[in-house]
Amino acid sequence: MSTIAIAKQFNKRPSEIIGLDNLYEAFCFDEACLYIINEISKENSKTPKWNNENTNRTNNKDLINELLKAKK
Repeated sequence: MSTIAIAKQFNKRPSEIIGLDNLYEAFCFDEACLYIINEISKENSKTPKWNNENTNRTNNKDLINELLKAKK
């Protein structure tokens, strides 16, 4: 949310704030930010649930398992 707030404050696109150079990636990121803003702006909107769990993993076992599942 801070990226969106900074972008609004300085009248910039969110993708500019985080320094995305790839045009397609920037478009997708800006579109996602716009979706979040629209959802929050709705009357009786739900508060976004951000996953802020601090996980201290020392390996990429979860990623490997996901890739193996996707391969099947």
